[in-house]
Amino acid sequence: MRYLRSCALRSGSSGNAILLASEQSALLVDAGITGKGLACALQDLAEDPAKLKGILLTHEHWDHISGLGVLLRRYRVPLYINRETLRACLPDLGKVDPDLIRVVYDYETIRIDDFEIKPFPISHDAADPVGYTAETDLGTIGICTDLGYTDEDVYRALTGADICYLEANYDPNMLKVGSYPQYLKERIAGHQGHLSNHDCGRACIRLLEQGTERIILSHLSQENNFPHLALLTVNDALAAVGAKEGLDYQLTAARRFDISVPQGLTG
Repeated sequence: MRYLRSCALRSGSSGNAILLASEQSALLVDAGITGKGLACALQDLAEDPAKLKGILLTHEHWDHISGLGVLLRRYRVPLYINRETLRACLPDLGKVDPDLIRVVYDYETIRIDDFEIKPFPISHDAADPVGYTAETDLGTIGICTDLGYTDEDVYRALTGADICYLEANYDPNMLKVGSYPQYLKERIAGHQGHLSNHDCGRACIRLLEQGTERIILSHLSQENNFPHLALLTVNDALAAVGAKEGLDYQLTAARRFDISVPQGLTG
């Protein structure tokens, strides 16, 4: 059977990695997971690490690259990355074969086996952060986490995505009364920080209007959010415009320390 499958292997400031797989090949988006953790996660999903044809990096923060150097050396997987992000993360990677580096550019389509990959710029406090769309003839998966706000460029990039991983990082009230210092609260809530549950809810309304049917809330804060609260907030926003869960859309939350529920398309 032909399939397009995705699964968050980890999600949150403790580490991030998303698997994209078809019957031919597999890709990782980000590598904030150890080599052992990756191998165990793929084994649980009946995927072979040797099947990996590339790692797509969104940005250089540690929770997205902590396992990257080891994975590049152990599996010799090509790394797809833009120049500014590469420059920012090279000091943390250790020795890496330059032949594994594939430089990417915003909105340029990259062909990797049966995948068509397209990076697009997002707003976050990193060197040159991006989201990605991954398309096969079965459909399109969008990945857009670690961003301070959504704009028309982001919505255009995600138009046509059947499945979307979208950030719902924090609840504004929890952030306000929480223990973080004020400068960090301002950074998280700023335009180069993270999406709140309410921001995510508004973005999900637009995604549904554009045809997205499945949304995975991602990168939830451990200190300033709860999965049930993020789900409730986004569901309430969608219900307010008449959308019905299970009929018009499916909504789940990615797990921080474990494999999330896989999402897929078949044909």
